[in-house]
Amino acid sequence: MVEKVHCEETLQDMLNVNELDTIIESVSDGIYVTDGRGKTLRVNSAFEKITGIKAEMVLGRSVQDLLYEGVYSKSVTLMVLKQKMMVSIMERLKIGKEVLLTGIPVFNRENDIVRVVTTIRDMAKLNSLRQKLARTQKINKRYQMELSHLRLQQMKIDNVVVLSKQMKEIMRLTIQVANVDSTVLITGESGVGKEVVARAIHQAGKGSSKPFIVVNCGAIPENLLESELFGYEKGAFTGAGKEGKPGLFELAEGGSLFLDEIGELNMLLQAKLLRAVQEKEITRVGGVRSIKINMRIIASTNRDLKKMVEEGKFRHDLFYRLNVVPIYVPPLRERRESIIPMINLFLNRLNKQFKKNIKIDPDTMAIMEKYDWPGNIREMENLIERLVVISDKDVIDKSYLPEHILHQNYIKTSSNIVIPGLMPLEEAVKEVEKQLISTAFKKYPTTRETARALGVSQATIVRKMQRYALNRMDIEAF
Repeated sequence: MVEKVHCEETLQDMLNVNELDTIIESVSDGIYVTDGRGKTLRVNSAFEKITGIKAEMVLGRSVQDLLYEGVYSKSVTLMVLKQKMMVSIMERLKIGKEVLLTGIPVFNRENDIVRVVTTIRDMAKLNSLRQKLARTQKINKRYQMELSHLRLQQMKIDNVVVLSKQMKEIMRLTIQVANVDSTVLITGESGVGKEVVARAIHQAGKGSSKPFIVVNCGAIPENLLESELFGYEKGAFTGAGKEGKPGLFELAEGGSLFLDEIGELNMLLQAKLLRAVQEKEITRVGGVRSIKINMRIIASTNRDLKKMVEEGKFRHDLFYRLNVVPIYVPPLRERRESIIPMINLFLNRLNKQFKKNIKIDPDTMAIMEKYDWPGNIREMENLIERLVVISDKDVIDKSYLPEHILHQNYIKTSSNIVIPGLMPLEEAVKEVEKQLISTAFKKYPTTRETARALGVSQATIVRKMQRYALNRMDIEAF
């Protein structure tokens, strides 16, 4: 009975050996196995092919003897036996090949080395694979860029006209930035289309299916902005919801959070934003638990943040965290080749909206092309809409244009106040007053702040806005 068990075990061992031989022979790397004294026990055919050494030259022989006879110039096996740990070395064989030798010790229960298994890898093949991988990665990157280009072309973004050299460069940078998570700071005058660029970055990126949350930091009162951005816990303040509320950082998870007019944040909120950008975590108002966040942050401003840093009005550490990838969007007067295509773009869209077929005659178009558009795209869009709405003809001529565009021999003051040509002094004073109120209201979004900036009462500002029929759309058009 004992002999039968012994025979079955021997048969099983033979089967295991056969399986092991099959596995070793299937490996493309060379395999060299010795016992705990350095005696060669087994090699595979890949070893012979890589090294040019026949198996019969080494099997049953000591590595030390083979080293002495010059068969090997180095022995990783002896290094493993000495150091009792895995060892890797580079060696150039006599046949000229460069190989990577990795020796791995096999221990028994008494912690003695009973086998050393060495792999021999042909570096020429490895280098070839690396080159192929590099080429594949390069091709993949090119395909990603092409896909991003196609994605941008397919996006339905109303205010994008990429004709000027500057806008082409912006779109190129947009595509590059879209596939990384770096923070982007978009600068430029009011109305140039900073949100359009931010949306393009989001839609061309990997998180395009996730939320794109827009926050106008200058339009939300300071006492509400913190809870809007970071959320609040239940009972955090009077009027807080019973269940608490997630902030916009949490709602933008996986997507993009666009912080428009970032220069309007107070120093306290700047500190909290810095932590969100730097540590990728926030704390709700009234909370103590940190919440991990994962989204792209895109900021924009029409203010000079560098100057604000110098004046102590903006944190320098936050500025440098936001300004990782700066993108400057030039005003329309610096890319005049875009003016007529953009006019046509808005005209076509508004014709569809109002079911009209309005055109603009060439002379009028030429006048509009020469205009500096101080309010940029927003001013243009508002003007085209006004022309389409009030036109009682199929073709708009120059008689429909406002005086300040029609008579472009105006004087620009340092405050961007536009004074048309000669007019009665009383009318000029009213025009300047109207534009001053509009300019102040763009910077200070409440009538109280506007009044304080202009040194008058809030009632005066409200009365004059009513007198000049100023509303939000008209103000944004300046």
